[in-house]
Amino acid sequence: MLSPERISEIVAQHDAYWDHRRGELRELRNLYLTRFWQDNAYPTLDGILRTEVPRAYAVVESYIGSLYAKNPAVFVQPDLRARGNPEVAEATANQFLLTVRDQVEDATRLALIYPCAFVKLAPIESVDPLKRVSMAALPPWEVIVDATAASWDGQRYVGHAYLMPLEEAVVRFSKSEDQFRPRVYSKWIDSSEIAGKSQSMGLDTSASAPTTEKWIRVVEVYDLSSDKLLVWSEDYADGDEYLFEGVTVQVGALDEDAASDAETPDAELVHETTGIPYKSASGRPVVPIIPLYFSRDPDTPLRGYSLLHRSLDQFRELNVIRTYQAQGVRRMARQWMVRAGFLSEDAAAKISQGLDGEFVEVDLQPGQTLEGNILPVPNSPIPADIAGYAIQVEQDIRDAGLLAPFTRGEVTKSTATEQNLLAAYTSSEVGRMARIRDGLITTVAQTYNVMLSVILGDDAEPLALPNPVGPTILSADDLTGDFRYWAVDAGTTPMSNLAKQAALERLTPLLAQLGTPAPELLAELVRAYQFPETFVAVPEPAPAPDQVPEEPLPFPSEA
Repeated sequence: MLSPERISEIVAQHDAYWDHRRGELRELRNLYLTRFWQDNAYPTLDGILRTEVPRAYAVVESYIGSLYAKNPAVFVQPDLRARGNPEVAEATANQFLLTVRDQVEDATRLALIYPCAFVKLAPIESVDPLKRVSMAALPPWEVIVDATAASWDGQRYVGHAYLMPLEEAVVRFSKSEDQFRPRVYSKWIDSSEIAGKSQSMGLDTSASAPTTEKWIRVVEVYDLSSDKLLVWSEDYADGDEYLFEGVTVQVGALDEDAASDAETPDAELVHETTGIPYKSASGRPVVPIIPLYFSRDPDTPLRGYSLLHRSLDQFRELNVIRTYQAQGVRRMARQWMVRAGFLSEDAAAKISQGLDGEFVEVDLQPGQTLEGNILPVPNSPIPADIAGYAIQVEQDIRDAGLLAPFTRGEVTKSTATEQNLLAAYTSSEVGRMARIRDGLITTVAQTYNVMLSVILGDDAEPLALPNPVGPTILSADDLTGDFRYWAVDAGTTPMSNLAKQAALERLTPLLAQLGTPAPELLAELVRAYQFPETFVAVPEPAPAPDQVPEEPLPFPSEA
């Protein structure tokens, strides 16, 4: 098991790596937010008005438009050993995915701007067991990875470092406030100090300081080699002891009456101290931190590679060139050179105002002309090479993006065949990214079901699923299985159901002609439209009308 000293070394290495790249990441964020000149002041441009170009925002959002999952959903295939209930697992996962659409989009945007991104599922307290898991998108500097591993599954440990209010930490970990060394809240990417060092300077730790202004840095470490979940903080006991071991999970169901009476909850708050509480059906630990890498460093895959960083120099040049062009245009003012004493004060004021249709009277001597008395100030034109260079920079950005023109909303005169070729070309990059995004969605669904199986405990929850399952009871056994998850965008939305219903209506006559039994077609229509099951009931055949019994033939009389 990792010792507190070893965790301290791991956190120090993590902080040193990202602190060294803080300026680069801040510049990438400023490019996306169209604030490039906020932290960049070239000496040759000091003292002038700078112009921003929202080119980085356009590149990122063009990918977001192609990768956006409108309504993420999954299709669950059964376990090979027939464990669990795939229909129930699919329903619970899709219900959760519909509530985390914004988090999936946020993680996608972070992974495009920065080298990578993560999402984390965490247990929270709630009356409804199905809503006791929350998800948040995490930037790369908050997640501690084993950079020596060749893949995510090959890591020895995974960690999450974040700031927590001191008041919340005292309640959650059952510690006294005197055992902590608090600090002030500081957003890492906006800070110029080293993480965990100078951010706590200047904090008034006296009793008069508001408790809400005191924070501590908490590090959750999943020790995969020893199957341990360790909570450590350098602000507790100088980092020599663990702050907590395991995780607090609300297990069981709550009564509706218990929601208003917090002192007598029916659910039990338990914490696992023997290992990571979330396990797959095969017993493998499940870490509720899920990575999203759109590009990877070939030498260090778990560090990632930023899409914006690929064209960082071009974005810089585009802002500098546009600022230079803007200054050149502003210098092209209509100025005049006039012989001293040639214009009166009123005439000079009218010329400076530049009103349309204004008459300016000049008192000239007989035979005297205006020529030689007033001349326009010549302006040097902006070299044509500047405009050509700006076009070349734009082309470099397009080449690095690997996006076809129609994905950026550009209208082209290409034929249908060329459009198909462009679509096939685009799928090599955007299709690869969409597959990675789908992998995130499927892993989120799988992790949620694993966590839900722990949260349910021995209790059960009623569910109302569509036909043919119908009303059922959800238990942990239903979610325990090595299911195969497949991402399906809008797979459980009303629009997709309408499309399925329309297709069924269109195919029903054809199926009837091919010999499909009418009762089976009726049952499928009832299932698709969720009609009452009484529609499928086949009425019993009516009894045949009473028939008049024939009179028996008389037997021959005995002699």
